[in-house]
Amino acid sequence: MANKDYYSILGVDKGASEDEIKSAYRRLAKKYHPDLNKTEEAANKFKEINEAYEVLGDPKKRANYDQFGSAEGNPFGAGGAQGGFEDFFGGGGGFSDIFSDIFSAFGGSRSGRQTLQKGEDIDISMNLSFEEACFGAEKTVTIGKIDKCSSCNGTGAKNGREFTTCTSCQGTGRVRFQQNTLFGTTIRESVCPKCEGTGKIVREKCEACSGKGYKRTQKTITIKVPAGIDNGQTLRMRGEGNAPLKEGINGDLNVHITVASHPILTRKGNDLYMDLYLPFTTTLLGGKVDVPTLNGNYSLTIPDLTPSGTMMRLKGRGVKVLNKDRYGDLLITIKAECPKSLSKNSKALLEQLASGYNDNDYTKYNNFLKKMKK
Repeated sequence: MANKDYYSILGVDKGASEDEIKSAYRRLAKKYHPDLNKTEEAANKFKEINEAYEVLGDPKKRANYDQFGSAEGNPFGAGGAQGGFEDFFGGGGGFSDIFSDIFSAFGGSRSGRQTLQKGEDIDISMNLSFEEACFGAEKTVTIGKIDKCSSCNGTGAKNGREFTTCTSCQGTGRVRFQQNTLFGTTIRESVCPKCEGTGKIVREKCEACSGKGYKRTQKTITIKVPAGIDNGQTLRMRGEGNAPLKEGINGDLNVHITVASHPILTRKGNDLYMDLYLPFTTTLLGGKVDVPTLNGNYSLTIPDLTPSGTMMRLKGRGVKVLNKDRYGDLLITIKAECPKSLSKNSKALLEQLASGYNDNDYTKYNNFLKKMKK
């Protein structure tokens, strides 16, 4: 290790603090680690920066290096790399902390504790009427699912107590092993093969679930559908899905919503839309008409001379905003309808009415005629 400029390798000055050296090593180690950078240059660089940090990361070795240009001896101790490697990485302090962080980035576990599994989600469909979606509803469904065995509390052991701590992983569910590669020796971590990651060894199996820790069951669930839910949305019920096959947490129940259409109202977001067909005489003379809303009929005033196509807005008469105390609006488009036939008397009256007007009395029609002439 002598005759190398370790400070240049890590890219720091000779007066660099321990934190600066540690930070430089952390950055370079992640950049050139063989698991992330597959080039031969990266592999050589990774070995070189490890060698540099073995010296500069140790106060005594750094002092010897600064004074004599050598760390004086094997940085792994008298036992050599094999056997001393675990102590070097796991003995606490700067280097082990950094390397543990790097292992975590590559899928390892710094703490060594098992990662809890999550069971699979369950997906179901639910049909709602238009009113149920607008006002909310309470629905009951029965689903088939994998559930934790209540007899053994998911342990797979009789009475939930007939098990011992795994001696291979000391109950953590994970084991570390040393691996020699072309690029040097590394420490890996994986699920304990003896206990399959549970950290426990069953002495006597639970009779109810045959030692599996779970059972297939039928469960009835009450689902509270919130007011304002819309077609295509999904309700997620945490923890109501399948239990994991090992220890962990349940998956979720995903309820996919389909809302039936309404014969009169059309929903867009939280607003409702409606076409209101009226006799043309009502749009001319005005009047009051009853229109349907979510909260019953509403008496709508039609001003006289209301053009067909006019949109009228009723504030707050739409759908509740999901999980909020606000409502959309009801927008009504007025559609003037002519009769299918006219009696002689009606036609005469209309002709008399029409004779009292000229083109100038119809603004849009008059503008259309002017454009036609141009």
